Amino acid sequence: MSELTTPSKYRQRGFSAVEFLVAAVVFGIITLGIFSAFSAVQRSYALARQLNEMYTVLSACPEIDRALEYNSLSDTANCSPNNTFLRENGLTGKRSYTPVLDVVQTNDPAFVASGDVLKNVPDSKIIDVTVGFPDKKTRPMELRMLVTRNGVGQQ
Repeated sequence: MSELTTPSKYRQRGFSAVEFLVAAVVFGIITLGIFSAFSAVQRSYALARQLNEMYTVLSACPEIDRALEYNSLSDTANCSPNNTFLRENGLTGKRSYTPVLDVVQTNDPAFVASGDVLKNVPDSKIIDVTVGFPDKKTRPMELRMLVTRNGVGQQ
């Protein structure tokens, strides 16, 4: 039967209730998927930004320590010139990272393990720099350096 010869009681106008329900469920699933993807991207961006901030703090430490005199290099050396960053996403205030320095003479058996490859470098100091996340839930970033009277090496 063609539409012209079909009685008017069989002609459809609009959607049925079942079609509308199926469309609403499909739309909800698509919306939920898009929202989940957006949230995952937002979390990844926040983590990447924090890692970048921590790396900035960590990489500033060797530059400052290179400028210090070898004899004055200790755990209290200034290692945080760039450790404060503005918060994003409309949050006010700043986020700060506090690097921790651990400076040890290579000839100090109490602090340098016997199997450590840096143990046998004479007249040197080992500097371990650690920068942790403010939330303290994630493993901190670390940098290990060997400072001799003649220069700096990184590991």
